[in-house]
Amino acid sequence: MEDDKNAATESSTRACERIDPILAHLKIEGLDVDIEKIRSRFDELWEYEKADSLDSLEEYYTTLALFIYTCHVVLDDYNLNTIRAREPISRAITNWLSPEIEKQVAEEKATENPFKTFVEKNQSRVDEFYTWEYFLLETKKAGEKEWNFKLKKCWFSQFYIRFGRPDFIQTACTYCQVPAEARKDYVNLKLTNTFAKLGTFCQFKYTPHKDS
Repeated sequence: MEDDKNAATESSTRACERIDPILAHLKIEGLDVDIEKIRSRFDELWEYEKADSLDSLEEYYTTLALFIYTCHVVLDDYNLNTIRAREPISRAITNWLSPEIEKQVAEEKATENPFKTFVEKNQSRVDEFYTWEYFLLETKKAGEKEWNFKLKKCWFSQFYIRFGRPDFIQTACTYCQVPAEARKDYVNLKLTNTFAKLGTFCQFKYTPHKDS
């Protein structure tokens, strides 16, 4: 019995450690949040989702989705509603992603046409992340003047609807906007997200910034 208990504790620790690099960036001015509450809730839900048995990509989705979910739920205990909590949660995700994205931006800016390089290098990343199975990705156009793709399904929206919290979908959507925000001096993004309002599609239209 003791061995089983120890094994469960080790598994739980490994689960919450997945979000520690993101949690390190969760800062809310004037609020001393007990991070351990977020970690404990994450552990419980990770086990509930049987996430250790998922494939690597869905495991990543689940890590991100549960980070957003547990942060929102715990911050609500501090009277920070969904809309107010969205900004610090999104900022934590942005700062967590920043080192890798900054490297990508530097590489793109070193080329003659940063927008074209952005499309060429990131189309394969999008294809890998927004798989047909989980997002029903459909690319409309990809070139040096426009990159346009549509998602006819959203894993994240289905996740939050299943948990009865469709109001968290918009927070997950901000994660998808981070790459464009980091490139706003040479990339414009027009994002039409109907999933946040329980719609049926999400469309990304990237075009070069007019002054780039």
